Amino acid sequence: MIESTKILYTKDLAVGYKRKKADDFILLDNLNLSVESGELICLLGQNGFGKSTLLRTLTGVQKPLKGDFFINGKSINSYEKSQLAKVLSIVLTENLNIGEVSVHSVVSMGRYPHNNWLGILSEKDHKVINNVLEITGLTGYKEKIFTELSDGFKQKVMIARALAQDTSIILLDEPTAFLDIPTRIEILNMLRSLIKQFNKSIIFSSHDLDLALQTADIIWLITKDQKIEVDSPEDLVLNGHFEKAFNKKEIKFHPQRGIFKMDRVADKKIHVKGSKIDVIWTERALERIGIATDGNENVKDSIQIEKNKGKLIWHLTFSSESVLFYSISDLIKYLKNK
Repeated sequence: MIESTKILYTKDLAVGYKRKKADDFILLDNLNLSVESGELICLLGQNGFGKSTLLRTLTGVQKPLKGDFFINGKSINSYEKSQLAKVLSIVLTENLNIGEVSVHSVVSMGRYPHNNWLGILSEKDHKVINNVLEITGLTGYKEKIFTELSDGFKQKVMIARALAQDTSIILLDEPTAFLDIPTRIEILNMLRSLIKQFNKSIIFSSHDLDLALQTADIIWLITKDQKIEVDSPEDLVLNGHFEKAFNKKEIKFHPQRGIFKMDRVADKKIHVKGSKIDVIWTERALERIGIATDGNENVKDSIQIEKNKGKLIWHLTFSSESVLFYSISDLIKYLKNK
């Protein structure tokens, strides 16, 4: 069977919550998902659509309402906890209350499925831990106290702990939540490196749509009708599924640029000409104040962006006036008063 070649697959899985005096509350139903070795999968969807519930179910923490899922061809129900910990590791978002312990100690916790009953680290355990610290760039921080680290470093430590657990699958719930943009990029780049180096399969949930589009091999996209579309980021954009899943009255996804934009009513149109990067940032500023940027060169009003002696000049032709500006901020101030 093809299914048996998958690292993980679900069979008619339904996730949600059991209720004592009412029918089960099903969030997602009839799920037949699969994970190949070496895939980075991102779970996307609007709040309340079941992302965290699905992840909790796949970790075995929450029981499915119906159906089953399999890891290495074996039903989750047939795994002992100690066995499951050798094939599946988890990184959660919430802060752990683990006391005043070092980074090395936290990463060492990942070796618990492989220890003897005394929990004594073997020579192999120490080798794995040191290797993981080096791979994740934490060697110089191994004696630091975990609670004193920044949120970004704490997240790296928790990923290192999962890596030390040496499982074929790693599940992460919102690994970039509460982090600044450079740290988010660093964390996701690290996940890609881990897949390339160790052929791990990683599933992570996220609200960061832009970075998910840039990073994931496959996206599990929860749609507005509570189904999951599975495809590459590019295919989901081109076939319109991404737009349908997230478009709202006030915000629209623009597949041409791969970004979300506020949908403002524009009473003016200006055609912007110049080099690509100058045009993009000028158009962003214009759209912010409610001026539509039109690719049609027949639009009467226009801005020509030129460079003279290394300095940019915005030449505005607007309502029969011709004005030069030397910054976007001056251009915007002028147009806001028109």
